[in-house]
Formats: sequence, structure tokens, C-alpha cells
Amino acid sequence: MIGAILDGTYRVVRLIGEGATGEVYLVEHIHIGRHEAIKVLRPELAADARLASRFRREARAINRLRHPNIIGIYDFGRLPDGRLYLTMEHANGETLDVVLRRTGRLDVVRSLYVLHQLASAIDHAHSHGVVHRDLKPHNLVLVEDKQKNDVIKILDFGLAKVLNPGGERDELTLRGEIFGTAEYMAPERLGGGPDDPRSDLYAIGCIAFELLTGKPPFTGPRALVMASHMQTPPPALGRAFPGIPGILDLIVQQLLVKEPAQRMQSGKQLVSALEQVPGFPRTSTPGRAGRLSIAPPVGASVTPNVEVHDEVTMRERAGAPRQMAYAETAAAATEEVRDEVFKALVALAEETSDLYPGDGALTMVLVDVERFEADRARFVRERAQLEERHASAAQSVREREGSLRFAIAELRFERQRKDQPPAEAQAKDLDFQIAQLDGRVRELTLALGHELAALDERGIELAAAEHDNELARLEAYRRLRSVLADRVGALGESAGELASKFAVVGPAVQDMLDSAGPNP
Repeated sequence: MIGAILDGTYRVVRLIGEGATGEVYLVEHIHIGRHEAIKVLRPELAADARLASRFRREARAINRLRHPNIIGIYDFGRLPDGRLYLTMEHANGETLDVVLRRTGRLDVVRSLYVLHQLASAIDHAHSHGVVHRDLKPHNLVLVEDKQKNDVIKILDFGLAKVLNPGGERDELTLRGEIFGTAEYMAPERLGGGPDDPRSDLYAIGCIAFELLTGKPPFTGPRALVMASHMQTPPPALGRAFPGIPGILDLIVQQLLVKEPAQRMQSGKQLVSALEQVPGFPRTSTPGRAGRLSIAPPVGASVTPNVEVHDEVTMRERAGAPRQMAYAETAAAATEEVRDEVFKALVALAEETSDLYPGDGALTMVLVDVERFEADRARFVRERAQLEERHASAAQSVREREGSLRFAIAELRFERQRKDQPPAEAQAKDLDFQIAQLDGRVRELTLALGHELAALDERGIELAAAEHDNELARLEAYRRLRSVLADRVGALGESAGELASKFAVVGPAVQDMLDSAGPNP
């Protein structure tokens, strides 16, 4: 398979993983030039009409979802040898269970950021009538954005339940089948009763418990875990981990209520609740903030219960471990401390200027400092806006591209049907429609490339301007320190308290300036 071109479109790069029903490969779309993942069913399963139908419905169910935290489905079809395939966004990261095995557990801030994204994505899926039914750390991938923030991606809707507009349930698994992983299954599902979107909320509660403590609420033999989910109240987080805010403990307990009607009712409600937790990351780099404190391991993680319906057991994880290097952490802390020290210097200079007005040199250097600080803040805002435009443009085009490519897949599937082959005129019309849509996909991809290139060019210009401003800003602080030292020295004993303050602030400022680099 490696090196082969599938369906005239996908060049196989390498095997990512394999499971009971098929393999997943990393492929390159030869027309777009982008890496994607392709799931290919095993040959012996291709003739199973029920499985083929379920496979196609899975593609349709996920393709209707448009959310940055849900893996996008682009295409599906049948290879010349009869095997069915599904292509999707390639999430180049680590599954959450792998991260937890390495870190033990996540700190509160990082957990909140991950859970907030998960709740938002599941609320989106539920609003489109799709219930996942197999949420667990193994089906959640953490990737990084440009600021090294955690971005979660939900995988594998193979066990999803699709709620049709009329309320009828279109199940991708047959009634009576046993599926899923016991550690994350809601009591109503374990009891064989009808499940609904609130079953996903219970699973998120189990995941939240594991993020914060290092293991799910119930562990042990499968039968014991199932019985505990149905009968045993979950442990309180605060008892074993006093650092967890009480409101967060309460949220997790509300997610893990046995009776669905008394449980937290929606992903939207969970999003709002998480935003009320003290420490919820409201800065532009919450993922980074969460990385600064990784909790120590608290024991071996629970091995997921892998059953026949678990679609893919990953045997290779793309990407290196994503722990923040000590130097990067120290640099971030130094910058924050430096800003506080500089603020103290400005406050002292303003106090000196108020006590001894008419000092033109001191006033001018204070004006320069204020100007460079204002420019610095403006650059930070513009960079954030630029990054948001970059992400928004890519997401918007990917969503339109996904719709077009899926429409092509539906047309191609009809074109290739062997049970009811289209008539010649109908076949030609299908070919024409496919060609038209394919042209629109290429136009979209080209337009996105131009837009992102323009944004990247502006980003380079902005980085150069930020660099020049930073050099000028540091030089202004050097001059401010020098002028202030001269004034305090000239005042002699009359400087009094000002001299005492400068004796503390002055050396700290000099240390910060020295750590920032040589005088340009």
C-alpha cells in the first residue's frame, strides 16, 4: 500500500494504525497537496451490506458537523477492489490517554481549557442530531496551534447515533450489541435503556475526573466497573485533591449523576459552568498557562477496554511529546517579571516628576516609554487579530471544501453503483457534475493559499516591526533609568524616600535590561 495512489487521488505515505475493521493510513491528496487520514475497511468486510451502509452513514453523520474541535470528514468511496474508504482531517498530535500516561494528570487550568473545547464540540454535535456514544481519552487527540495551546479533536463517530428530524433514531450499531468502554459509559446505556445526548455528558464527567485525578471514577474488573456506574456515587474530587476548586468538583458531580433527568443537560450548560470556575483561562494563551504546572503521576493509568467495535487501535502516535521546555517556561516568566519591574521604574519616575516639575529630560523620556508601550500593546492586538483571521479563513474554507468534496463523493458513489448502474445519459451528467464540483474545490484551495500567504506576509512584517519596537523600548527604559539615577544623585540627601526606592528598583531594572541583551 505504501506509495500506492488510491482512487486516483490519494498517495499513501505510511500506516498510522489498524483495528478489527480496517487500517488507517496517512495519505497525500495529490491535487490539493495536503496530508489527510484515510480509513480503509478490510476486504472481507466490504461485502457486508449492513456494515457498508453503516460506514456510509457514519460519513454522512460527521460531514454535517462543522466545528474546529471535531475531525472533519472529506470523502468516502469504494476502491477498485471493492474496499470502502473514508478520508478525514489528519490530527497530528497525541491522544489524551497517551498524554495522561506521560503526565499522570493535568492541572486545573489545562483541564478546564480541554473540557471547555470538548463541551462546545459535543454541544455542536448534539445540535445537529449526532450523539457520539464512545467518548473517552483514546478518541480525543490533542494538537497544538501556533501559540502551543492545546486544541482538542474528537475522533471516531463509528458508534454514533443519529437523531433524525422526526425523532427516529438511525443507529450505526444494531440493538442489543455490546460496544464502548465501560469506564466511560453512562448507567442508562449499561442498563440497556434508551440513551440520549446526556449519555455523552456523563462520559465527559468521567473524562473530567480522569484529567484531574489521573484515573476514571471507577476502575477494576469490567463487571465491577459497570455495577459501580449504575449504583455507586462517584468519589468527591476535593477529598483527594484539595487544590481542585469546589465549584469544579460540583460540576463533575453533576455530570456523573446516575439519572439523566437530574444530570447536567447540555454541552452549552457545561460550557457556561466551566467559565465560572476560578482560574478559567481567559487569556489568549490558556493552553500555555496550563502547561506551566504538570501534576505528578498518581499511579498507572487504566488500560482501555478494547472491543470489536473500537474502530482503530493506534499503533503509532504522530508528533513528539509536547512538554514545554524549561528554557521556554523561564523566558515567559522573565518577561512577566521584567514588565512588573519596568512598571515600578515608571511609577518612580512619575513620582519624581511630580515632586520636581519642569524637568524636560525626564518628561520626554517618559513620553517615549509611553509611546513604545502603546505600540507594543497595539502589535500584540494586531498579532492576535491576524492569528484569528488565519484560523478563521482556514476553518471556513475547509468547511466549504468538506461540503463540496462530500457532494462529489455522493455523486461518484452513484456513478459507480453496480447493483443499479446509471444509464449512459445519466452517467454523463454525473461525470459533468463531478468535474464542476472538483473545479470549485481546486479554486477554493488556491484562493485559501493566496489568502494565507498574504496573512503570513503581514505576520512577517509585524514581527519585524515588533522587534524594532522592542529594541527601542528597552533603550527608552535604559535612558529612563539613567536620567532617574542622575536626578536622585543630584538631589543628594534631599532625595530621601526617592533614593531608597531607587536603590531597590534601579538594580532590578538593570538586571532585567542585562538579561534582555546588550545595549544596541
